[in-house]
Amino acid sequence: MYHYLHGMITMHTENAVVVECQGVGYECLVSHPEDFPIGESMFVFVCFFVHEDEQYLVGFKTKEEKDFFQRLTSVSGVGTKTAMNLLSNSSVERLSSAIEKSDQNYLMSMPGIGKKTASQIILDLKGKLVIPVTTRSFSEKNMELAFEGLKGLGFKVREIEEALNHIQERNLSVEDYMTRCLRLLNRNG
Repeated sequence: MYHYLHGMITMHTENAVVVECQGVGYECLVSHPEDFPIGESMFVFVCFFVHEDEQYLVGFKTKEEKDFFQRLTSVSGVGTKTAMNLLSNSSVERLSSAIEKSDQNYLMSMPGIGKKTASQIILDLKGKLVIPVTTRSFSEKNMELAFEGLKGLGFKVREIEEALNHIQERNLSVEDYMTRCLRLLNRNG
């Protein structure tokens, strides 16, 4: 029904943004509100949901994220809240990679995802996803481990990716990656 909204971002909450379109504010649930700067005019790709006792919009910064969300919700046992939880705790790139590599343990590390759901996601989506190109490459195991460690400390996925992208050196230890990222994150925070 709705494909996108184009308007000014006027407000953030913990898990939503308000997009003002011609004087009407539409609340959209989003996985990363910080990706929608207040005062900026932008497109927000949306999905509209109607349930017995509620109606709501779910918003996305890119069409690729929206498409990925729709793929996730097509899996038996994965509803709107579970899909949003996955996107809030990871990135499209990392989730796509885990699905393609049949990395059930990574999916199970996400809150609310058990063995059965992780297996079903892999079974239904493996080979059917286009993995987005990202500036971040986890060709190094230590960088991947540092990313996971920082995420476990409560930092947001986008913040960690930006910090890792600022580190010019490669082949560092997990501790060195984490220490350098923490310096950058604490400077920005």
